[in-house]
Amino acid sequence: MKIVRRVRRLDHKFRFQLLAKWLAGNYPACKMADVGGSKGLLALLLNKQGWNCEVIDPVYPDLITKYKDIDNDKRILVSKDEASKIPRIVKNFEKDMMADYDLLIGLHAHGCNIKIIDGCKKYGKKFVLLPCCVVGEPIEIKPGIKWFDSLVKYAQDMGFNVEIDALNFKGQYKIIFVR
Repeated sequence: MKIVRRVRRLDHKFRFQLLAKWLAGNYPACKMADVGGSKGLLALLLNKQGWNCEVIDPVYPDLITKYKDIDNDKRILVSKDEASKIPRIVKNFEKDMMADYDLLIGLHAHGCNIKIIDGCKKYGKKFVLLPCCVVGEPIEIKPGIKWFDSLVKYAQDMGFNVEIDALNFKGQYKIIFVR
């Protein structure tokens, strides 16, 4: 009998660290926008690895003060100076904002997933989406049709060769992406 061990899923609060590792393993460092990036943890992690990542979010949140390094199981403190240097645009995201980026990330990007797909089509860009819900999206909710599946179909209908992967955290952990 073969014993199968399941890896325990991490808490969803580690999704930024897991996504940063996934991105670094699947894309070369590039100019990237984190749409709806809030405090900017993803941007901070990627910029430390040589990326040029900017947050686009209509709300300027409290600055990030700490995070956990999941590889070393250590808490990392972030100085006010370091947190205030995370590049950000404090505006609602519009698809025409993406002309200067190579890659667009939508992690819990309310009302922006369709805009990201549309803009990537218009400008020939790549995207990575972790869609959580339909809040603010211009899409009709239909019974029996999952939001994730409808986004995959929408991107495919736009001509994208969509791929799907998963991160190891609790919650909506599936990624829609194009290379």
